[in-house]
This record gives sequence, structure tokens and C-alpha cells, in this order.
Amino acid sequence: MTSRLKPMTAVEVQRLQEPAFVGGAPGLQLVVSASGTKSWRLFYRLPGSSRRRSMSLGRYPGLTLAEARIRAHNMLAMAAGGEDPKAGLATKTRTRDVTMIIASKKYLHWCATNNSPKSLESKRSAFNVHLLPAWGKQPIGDINRKAIAELLDDLDDRPAMRRQLYLYLNHFFSWCVEREFVETNPAGDLKPPKPGASRERVLADSEIAALWNQTGAMATIAKLCVLTAQRKGSVEAMRWDKIDFVRKIWTVPGANMKSGKLHTVPLCASAMTLIQGWPRRKGPYLFGVGSDGEKPYAGSSNGMEGLRRELGNPDWRLHDLRRTAVTLAQRAGCNLDAIRALTQHKTNGVIGVYTQHKFQPEKCDVVQAIEAQVRQCCTQVHNNA
Repeated sequence: MTSRLKPMTAVEVQRLQEPAFVGGAPGLQLVVSASGTKSWRLFYRLPGSSRRRSMSLGRYPGLTLAEARIRAHNMLAMAAGGEDPKAGLATKTRTRDVTMIIASKKYLHWCATNNSPKSLESKRSAFNVHLLPAWGKQPIGDINRKAIAELLDDLDDRPAMRRQLYLYLNHFFSWCVEREFVETNPAGDLKPPKPGASRERVLADSEIAALWNQTGAMATIAKLCVLTAQRKGSVEAMRWDKIDFVRKIWTVPGANMKSGKLHTVPLCASAMTLIQGWPRRKGPYLFGVGSDGEKPYAGSSNGMEGLRRELGNPDWRLHDLRRTAVTLAQRAGCNLDAIRALTQHKTNGVIGVYTQHKFQPEKCDVVQAIEAQVRQCCTQVHNNA
């Protein structure tokens, strides 16, 4: 069953400012309200009846043009068989009512095999902290655009989290639509929150020197973040069995990388000294916590508060150390491709597919250059004291 109208393209539909039949499925219309809200409506007839009926299919752009055409064809097929799709849809929707907690469990189970471990961890945290307390027992079909907007608006003082939560909700509801838990994606109608301003904080030479005068778990983790240019989460989960003391290489499992891919990091002499000088416990983790150090370090919030107090409460975070390390390497004249390899930032575009060199020797040069820059900072500050 095809429409007699020439099918509109997605761009043409996006530009519509008044109601219009879009073609591609008989009777499919995009309705545009006076306020500019757009939604899909389907006109149909049952066999033996001259009465034209109509039903709503969902909001645009939460329900895309392609999805609306597929849904329209499904509804028209029901009508051709003598079943009123509007009545059938109401019954179908009631039988598919599931709560947020049920749907989120199914969604996160799906994410476990389709997302990197870091992304999965971030989504689980977002659901447990923000979404389940608000809507856990509520049917997801009752969660509308207004409810989502109010939840996001309450995070206006945390723009990065607000945007991240919007992206997670948009993907979650799109996933629910695909599995027919809901008919439309309520988050799809919302404008994406603006991204927060990117931090550009880099530690000054004097701050680097001050950090190097500190001791303890948090200070050692911070120093290794600089010397390896790796994220704090990877350093906090560093394992003894992943360090090759002969070759001076740290192998980071994919589960501890944002990309989800295994990563090898050369260790300079200063990094090796810090690692070899750290007391070893029975557990597998360098900075392990618990009675035997069987769990990875998880006290960065309290640890950073103490470290900041020791350093005079500077305005810097652990991730600023990674930016500082890259800046030191750049200042030393290191090759940008080698820096990118050390930080495991992939090359975009087609060239990224073809360039398979692992830059292992060049990564060694980068960490040694960072080490030399750190020593220079400490020497200069000491001489000026």
C-alpha cells in the first residue's frame, strides 16, 4: 500500500510550518499547531465503512519521518483486516505498561553488551542517582516532556551533568520505542541543553612543584596522572599484575579505559620509583582499599579535599592533571600523534582507519619528556625560593 503523493524528504518535513500530508503512506499527515508543536496523524477507513477515522501516531521529531511511515503502514494493515488500529493501540499500550525500574533494568542489561564498561558505569550511576528516585515506580508511558524538562532544569547549576542526562534519556526512550514499551520518545521533543564550558585549567609550574612535595595515596595518584597522562580512574584501578617491571610498561585493561580498549602505557623512571616505593598489600590493586586492598581506590573526593588543603586550596581537579601532562609534552615539542596515542585519542576520519601504527617508541619519548618538564619545574621553583 503506497501513497499517491510524492514522498517528502526528512528535510522537507522539518521545514513544514503548516499541516501537510507527507506521502510515503496513505493518509499520513504532519500536524503543526499554532505554537509550532508538530505531531503525526493518520487518516484511515475500515472495510465497508465510508467514515474517515483518524488517530495520533506520536510527536515529531521524537517519532521520525521514517518511523512514522512504518507505523502508519502497520496501522493501515490492521484497518485493512477489519481491526480498528486506534482501539487496538489503546489495548496494546495498556498491556505494555512497565515501570521505570523495570524498563531501566532491561535497558542497562542491553547496555552491558553494547557499551564500554565506563559508559555502562556512567549510565548506571545516572539512573540510580537521578532517574529511579524520581520515577522508579512510575509507568514509563506516563513520563512526559514536562517531567523530563523539570528534572533537567533542576540541574541548571551542573550543566555537564544536565546535558549528559538528557543524552542518556533520549537514547533510553528511543530504545523503549524500538521495543514498543512506549509509542513515542518524550525526550525527543526537547532541545538539547547547551554543553558546559570546557575547562582549560593547567597547573602552573609552581603548583606542579608543590604537588611533588606531597606524599600519601592521593598525591601519588595525582603524580602518576601527570607522569602517564592517564585518567584518574585508570590510575586508581592500577593493578600490580598489569605492570611489567622489566619492560617498564603498564597495561591498562579495556574495562578501565573510557574507550573500552586495552591500552599500553610506558613508565618513566619517576613513575617506576613511585610504584616500586608504594607498599604492597595482598590485594591486586596498588592503591587498594579494604582489609587487604582487594578493591580499587575509591576515595578521590575526600582525598582531593585533603590534598587541596595541603596545597593551599588551589582551584584544580584531577582531570586537570591530564591536561597539564599533555601541555607539558607539547611544551617539550613532542609529536602530536604520539601524544594522541599516549592518551588514546583516536584519529578522526578515514585516515584513522588506515593508520595502525601503535607509536610505542614515540609514547616512551612523550612520558620521558613529561618527566623532564616536571623536574625542570621543581628545580626552577627550588632555585627561586
